[in-house]
Amino acid sequence: MRVRVTHSVAAIPPALFNNKIRRVALCDYLTREVCAVLENHFAGRRGGGQQRSGGWAGEKGRTILGEQASQVFSSVVPALARTLLYTSHDATRMALFVDCVEDQEDLRQQVTSAGLVAFVPNDAILPRASGAADTPMKAASVVPFRSPPNLERTFILPHRGGISGMAVPRGITMIAGGGFHGKSTLLDALARGCYNHVPGDGREFLVTSSRCVSIQGEDGRAVHSVDISPFIADLPGGVSTASFSTQDASGSTSMAAGVVEAIEMGADTLLFDEDTCATNFLIRDRRMQRLVSADPITPLVYKVRAMLNDHGCSSILVIGGCGDYCDVADLVLEMRNYQCFDVTKAAKQIAQEIPSAVPEHEASHFGSIRARALDVSSLPSGDTKIVARKRTALEIGGGDALDLSALVQLVHDSQTRAIAAALKHLRRRAESPISLREVLQNLDGSMDSEGLDAIVQQDRIDGFLARPRLLELAMAINRLLMNVCDGDGDVEACAVYNA
Repeated sequence: MRVRVTHSVAAIPPALFNNKIRRVALCDYLTREVCAVLENHFAGRRGGGQQRSGGWAGEKGRTILGEQASQVFSSVVPALARTLLYTSHDATRMALFVDCVEDQEDLRQQVTSAGLVAFVPNDAILPRASGAADTPMKAASVVPFRSPPNLERTFILPHRGGISGMAVPRGITMIAGGGFHGKSTLLDALARGCYNHVPGDGREFLVTSSRCVSIQGEDGRAVHSVDISPFIADLPGGVSTASFSTQDASGSTSMAAGVVEAIEMGADTLLFDEDTCATNFLIRDRRMQRLVSADPITPLVYKVRAMLNDHGCSSILVIGGCGDYCDVADLVLEMRNYQCFDVTKAAKQIAQEIPSAVPEHEASHFGSIRARALDVSSLPSGDTKIVARKRTALEIGGGDALDLSALVQLVHDSQTRAIAAALKHLRRRAESPISLREVLQNLDGSMDSEGLDAIVQQDRIDGFLARPRLLELAMAINRLLMNVCDGDGDVEACAVYNA
C-alpha cells in the first residue's frame, strides 16, 4: 500500500526541504518516524514482523486475515498518515536532524576543497556497542577521540558553527599501534565516513571523501578482464595479467583486481586493514626476496606512491607488522590506549636507522587503468528472480549467492535490494557494450532526477530501497559472472561467462 499526504496538508515548512541534501535528510527523518510507529503498533503481536513484510495473506489457502487487515485500515494507515504531518513532530528535533545532516555534507565539501581525505572531530565516539550493532558504545570507559595538536583544524559550518578535529591530508597515511588499541575501529569509522550520520550516532561530523573504498582480500571471488599487471605479471603457464579473468581469485589477485577496479570507477582514497589483506600483496621483505626470486607480485608498498602520483589516489592503511610502510607514509598515526598520536617524525627516523628494500624497488610509475566495457545482456534478465539475503549477498535465479560481504561500505540491506533492482534496470535500459563507469554515471543522473523510482519497473512500487553508491554497484557487477572487455567494444574477443 502507499499513503500519500499532500504538502498543503502535511504543512512541513519548505525550509526543511529546499535543497537536495535537506530533502534527503527530511525523508530519512520521516522514514524513521514511520518505522517507529509500525514497531510500536506491532510490538508484542504474534507474527507482526512477518505480516508487515509479507502482506496479509494467510499461510493456507491464501485466505485474507480479516481482523489484521481491519486493524491496518482502521488504525495503522491513519497513524502513518498522521506521522507525515508537521504538527505530529517536535519541530526543534526535526530541524536539528535536518541541519545536522546538511552541516555534515557541507563539511565534506570543505574537507575535499582543503586537500584533505578525512576529518575526525574531537569528542567523536568511534567504538560500536557490539560487532553486530551500529549504535555507539555507552560504557563509562569509552575514550572520546581527540586530535593530535599539530593535526587539529577548525571548520565553520552553516548551522553548528565551528567544529575542530583531526585533518587527514591527501597522501599516504599509516595507522599503527599495538593490538586492541583502536586502529581498526578508527579505520572502520573512516570507511563509514562517506555517509552522513544521524544525531546520536557518535560519529557525526566524521567525514571522508565520498569516493573512498575499502579493499580486502577475497579468496574465491570472480574477476573479469581486469588489467592487474601493475601488481602481478608473468604468471606460471604464460597466463596474461593484462586482461585477467578467473572464477576463483587468490587473496593477492583479488586485491590487485580490487584496487584497479576501484581506480577505474573514480575512487580517490583506498582503505586497507592489514588484518583483512593478503600479506604478500602488502609487502615482501629482503629475506623473502632472496629466498624466492620468481615471485610475480609487485607488492603495494612499492606501488602506493606511484598510485598517488599517477592517479591521484590516496591510501590509509592500518599496519601492525609491516614496518616497511614507514618509508612511504606521509603521515603516521599511532593508536595507543584508544588515543591518537602523530608519530611521523619517529617513523621517518626509524626508516633511516633500519633500512628496508623499499627505496631500491619502489616503482616510478603505477601503470595504466583501462576502461572496460559492459555487455549488459549478461546481466540478469527481467524475469530472473534476484533476492537480497540481508546486506551481504544476492541470490540470482535460485542459484549460488553472490557474496557481497567484502563490500563493507554497504551499510543496510535496503542498499543491497537497490543493487538488485539496478541490475535489472541496466539490463532493460542500458546500451551494450558501454563503459562500465559511463553506464553507472548515467544511472546516477537518473536517480538524481527521478529518485530511486528510476530503477523500479514502472508498474511496481518498492518502498524498501536505499540508494547505494555507484562504487558498490560497480563492485557487485564486477563479481558477477558476466561479459566484459577491455574497452574497445569487442565483446567477442573477451572471456565470456554465463549469467
